[in-house]
Amino acid sequence: MLQEDAIARRGQALENQYFQHVDHHLLQELKQSEEHKKRIQELTETTGVQDSNIAEHLLEAGIDASNIAALTLTPLVFVAWASGSVSPEERQGVISAALRRGVDSNPLAFRLLEQWLQTRPPRELWGLWKDYATAVQKILEPATASKLSRRLIQQARVVAEASGGVLGIGKVCANEQRVLDEIAEVLGHGVATSVDEDNVV
Repeated sequence: MLQEDAIARRGQALENQYFQHVDHHLLQELKQSEEHKKRIQELTETTGVQDSNIAEHLLEAGIDASNIAALTLTPLVFVAWASGSVSPEERQGVISAALRRGVDSNPLAFRLLEQWLQTRPPRELWGLWKDYATAVQKILEPATASKLSRRLIQQARVVAEASGGVLGIGKVCANEQRVLDEIAEVLGHGVATSVDEDNVV
């Protein structure tokens, strides 16, 4: 009898331990779910983009409200990498654009941008930027969207021209031009024809 009671107590203890573990696991999942929802909300509030799918994909890529500013400069990063490597002049062009936008006041975003300039970012980031940029274009006033787009295209062109041609001035390679054209297309400006076609090599 005593042995049966002891076995029953051990069984109950194991059962309680199991359910405590399950409860703890469920609680952790709940906390993670709530944290995820909070990050989604912060991201949508920061960007103004209410598309939850875009927000989900951004979070999966490690981009949230704390470093979203780096994503706005993604086109410049891909222009810099278009030739296969980032030259010191191209890096400086991207960093200068970031400083003018005040990205340096956001340490996490600035650090992420520097990381992208050191290690080529995955192609998926380019797709994320295109989705994000398209969504942002829809919520901005047309005049504002056009102004911001022209500024971004010009900044990208400066990066493209940073280390090409004679004495590093005036030429962009074909790969850089293709990226410039794609940026212009995403932003609704067609092909980036304002770059002198005679300077494309």
